[in-house]
Amino acid sequence: MRRQLLFGACAVALLATSTQAALVHRYSFESDASDSVGSADGVIMGNTASFSGGELILDNPDGVGSAAFNDGAVPDTGAFVDFPNHLFSQAAAADQYGAVTVELWVTMDVNRDWSALFSAGSSSALEGNSAGGNDHFPYVQIIPRTGDGGAGNDLRVTTNGVAGPEGFVDEPGDGADLTSGVQEHIVAVFNQSGGLPGTITVFRNGVQYGDVAMIAANLDLAAMATAFPVTTAGDVNVWLGRSQWPDALVDASIAEMRIYSHALTINDAIQNGNFGPNSLVPEPATCVLAALGIAVIAWRRRA
Repeated sequence: MRRQLLFGACAVALLATSTQAALVHRYSFESDASDSVGSADGVIMGNTASFSGGELILDNPDGVGSAAFNDGAVPDTGAFVDFPNHLFSQAAAADQYGAVTVELWVTMDVNRDWSALFSAGSSSALEGNSAGGNDHFPYVQIIPRTGDGGAGNDLRVTTNGVAGPEGFVDEPGDGADLTSGVQEHIVAVFNQSGGLPGTITVFRNGVQYGDVAMIAANLDLAAMATAFPVTTAGDVNVWLGRSQWPDALVDASIAEMRIYSHALTINDAIQNGNFGPNSLVPEPATCVLAALGIAVIAWRRRA
């Protein structure tokens, strides 16, 4: 039985070599926000975060907005994770140039309009501040629930560039916001490897969510620090649980977050979803060594 499981896992691994090679940051949240693949450890900000059962719990009460942390302030309640500057753009500039994928396993406790699960970029007040970012301030955000009203509230993955509308993926009118109390697997793929403006593709629980959309005009993900005439700050705000806007902090539990310097496919999303958080698809080299070991054992038994 163990051999069958190994061979099955290895068959999957042979189809997933590019995914493993492109994994540049991994956060499993066992007891901290350390990066087990790269060196971009996150820092817990605020007083209401904890770790339990292999998950980061952001226990953010209603009424505490992202702007409560502006200018270095630390409110009595509220928490988010702050990651090193330029983490997102550096991933986009590596390996498959222009492509970056954010993968999350998350359980929403309470959905609040426009709160950002993941955000990378800059607001109009630049580093450390949530002041909004219309027009010339670049960002990407994963928003569990929009504030469109009624059944129109839904999951949105959005991008903002220069002098133009946001480019985003959602399902308007379907009430497709993330489900409270249920762990969901979200894969957000930003792909400019074929040139600008590029595309956004979202996979939710192993199924494509919404339609493929264009990334916002004039947003160059791999050159985010130099692509904008108004600010050269780029992605100086890379956050989990906090928005570039003054909207509410996220109230959720996150089992794992991964950043890839590659555009994941639907097959990658399905495979990773099947293995779940805190488990990686085995490397092919590991499978080869394991197979050789089994062969040696079998030969010895016959000898």
